[in-house]
Amino acid sequence: MIMPLTIFDRMRGLAAERFLMNEIVRVSMDDLRPDMILARDVVTYTGVVLLARNTMLNNINYARLVNNDVDHLFIYANSINPNNGHFSVNDRTTSLEQQRIPIEERPEFTEFSQEYQDKSEEVKNTILAISNGAEIDLDQLYTVTDGIMNKLRCKSDVFAFLGYIKNSDEYTFNHSINVSLLCNLFARWLALSEEDLIGITTSGILHDVGKTKIPGEILNKTGRLTDAEFEEMKNHSLYGYRILQNQMVPEEIKLCALMHHEKIDGSGYPLGAKITHISTYARILTICDIYDAMTANRVYRSKICPFEVIKTFETKVYGELDTRFLWVFLQSIAYTYLGSWIKLSDGQEAEVIFINKNDLSRPMVRTIDDQFIDLINRRDLNIDSLV
Repeated sequence: MIMPLTIFDRMRGLAAERFLMNEIVRVSMDDLRPDMILARDVVTYTGVVLLARNTMLNNINYARLVNNDVDHLFIYANSINPNNGHFSVNDRTTSLEQQRIPIEERPEFTEFSQEYQDKSEEVKNTILAISNGAEIDLDQLYTVTDGIMNKLRCKSDVFAFLGYIKNSDEYTFNHSINVSLLCNLFARWLALSEEDLIGITTSGILHDVGKTKIPGEILNKTGRLTDAEFEEMKNHSLYGYRILQNQMVPEEIKLCALMHHEKIDGSGYPLGAKITHISTYARILTICDIYDAMTANRVYRSKICPFEVIKTFETKVYGELDTRFLWVFLQSIAYTYLGSWIKLSDGQEAEVIFINKNDLSRPMVRTIDDQFIDLINRRDLNIDSLV
């Protein structure tokens, strides 16, 4: 398990750097499988970074590798899942028509969405039961998230798919599922151990359990909270820790409930803790928590485009979050959308064809009429939404 809080001062950064110490293996193109994670950048003969280290392989970036005559890749050994089948012949070419099929019409989304909806009521009942003193079964909690993730052939699809899940009045419980799914994928990007993968995934489901103690008129208020209401809302972190305090679960999971609103500069709550005193799980989970809150549809605003969220992370909250974890998260998200279709602020639709590592929120795109636009050089244009 990741080291406990009492010795974080000498173990800081261990989890963020652990993926660098994993065994690296050379894998031929014929032996590649979905969800393998790159241990080195894939660079073309002209020096262009085709895919960055830590990118998780899916059918779209696999086709890109094939089309660029890549012979082999270097992969983190612990990201190789022998239960995943190899990429198929069909994966070697992804046509424009295939890429532009609306997400809601894709069979894999239908399966994912159905499993998500089936598990939502179970998660709600489980969280309420735990809030009332029921014993926590970590295996059961992990199985919920793992079952949803297993509906995905390529786990990185979870980012795109979550944006199309039907809205629900049960935001708190759906948010817990979403954060758990994102934590599960993030842990894979970081190449954490199986034990830590389970720990951070279940932390995602449990991190907001304290909100069950917040009065409904505050929790579900559509307007601006008063100062007193906001102070009560902030107490959910303390309530959550007290609910989990005497449970037989790892301390890191309890600390996630307590610390998921802490910031490394000490500006968070409820403790005002700084980086050396914020648990490692909490520093990982906080990033997923903020990302889902920003990209979800809410009654008071529409969901925000992922590239706009990346920009916000880069410019407005960078000093508040652990930058070692944040960089892996943002880069991995950006490469997840490589090959996706987006709508620009001038109404044009285009495919994301290249990620600018120095400005992740402004990729190079190719329009339907085959025009190339590098958004780094076109500050008059922004990405409005995914297609």
